[in-house]
Amino acid sequence: MPVRSAAALVLLAVAVSALPPAPAGAGERLVTLERFVPHTSTVPATAGRRVGLYLREKAGAEAIARFESGAPPEGRVVLFVHGGSVPSVPDYDLDYKDYSWMGHLAAAGFDTFAMDQTGYGRSPRPMMDDACNMSEADQALVTPHPLAAPCEPSYPFGSTTVQSDWDEIDTVVDYIRDLRGVERVSLIGWSAGGRRAGGYAARHPEKVDRLFLFAPGYGPDGSSEAPAELPRPGVPMRLQTRETLTQGRWEDNVVCENQVDPGIREVIWRTILSFDALGSVWGPPEGVMRVRAGNSSWGWNREYAAKVTAPTMIVVGEQDNPAARGVLHADLTGTDSRVLVTMECSTHFAVWETTQYKFMHRASLEWLAEGTFRGHRNGVYRVGVDGAEPAGE
Repeated sequence: MPVRSAAALVLLAVAVSALPPAPAGAGERLVTLERFVPHTSTVPATAGRRVGLYLREKAGAEAIARFESGAPPEGRVVLFVHGGSVPSVPDYDLDYKDYSWMGHLAAAGFDTFAMDQTGYGRSPRPMMDDACNMSEADQALVTPHPLAAPCEPSYPFGSTTVQSDWDEIDTVVDYIRDLRGVERVSLIGWSAGGRRAGGYAARHPEKVDRLFLFAPGYGPDGSSEAPAELPRPGVPMRLQTRETLTQGRWEDNVVCENQVDPGIREVIWRTILSFDALGSVWGPPEGVMRVRAGNSSWGWNREYAAKVTAPTMIVVGEQDNPAARGVLHADLTGTDSRVLVTMECSTHFAVWETTQYKFMHRASLEWLAEGTFRGHRNGVYRVGVDGAEPAGE
């Protein structure tokens, strides 16, 4: 068991709010708590500094009371790891209808957590307050406000590394293990969060219970070793606008009728900007989303995929890139339990799509609670809308 005191690790706690009633049958209301977890940074620009990593918790009020009385929720603790563009709350705890993934698992008795990595949301954003620290194209988006003219970056390097990501996850995982008195924590990762979660599980199998990866990033033939020189030349920040987020990789790939609820776009963007006060007043009238840039990655390849021992479920949208996720599924040779599901009528952003978000909620609950998908511990599957039998079968 971890030996550090959880109380000693709390830097700031807590914003507590009672949320609307949980889904029918949950039997209790949900509570949200926010903390900043102390961490010694390994990000190149802030290496050695003490920082606070944003951590959000959602669980039933009665469940939290039980946990704090000394009843450890073994097998019922999960940490969500966000992707490469959007921070954790818009991804996993969106306040729109019943889209909150954290809320679904919390209503089923899980203690759910979601973290912001450095460069996102309410975690530190080193070198990202200087609008010169981005590409010329991005600088043009915020001219004339706050920039009057193009300028040279004050920090001409990329932002973070995959190792600094893993170090942050490790700090948060240890904090949660101490806080709740559990040996292992399950991980859910989307996109680049799948790379971070999977790579972390390969390096810390003793701390990871189960993995649920949605559209995970993966480089089977990538390097196992870090580059010789870090940080790499570049810029530490890039921008996304409301249009670049919702078009391109997302809505240009939508193929099914009513796949995206029209009301969700505004809520997603509003939530993103609520976690980026500076970006919200830069550039266009609707603001911009500041995202870290130049993250250096390695060590999530065939060698390390084979080191994952945790039961792992992968889900991917048919309008994304299911073939690449199939490669990862095949390379997970170190676990006795692995499942791959391809979802019809869904893209890389299925967490926000009417066609499959509920299916992912249900599938993750079964996987994290039982280690099965529809009673099976292994296999390759395809599902239709909302997990139904696929069309034509």
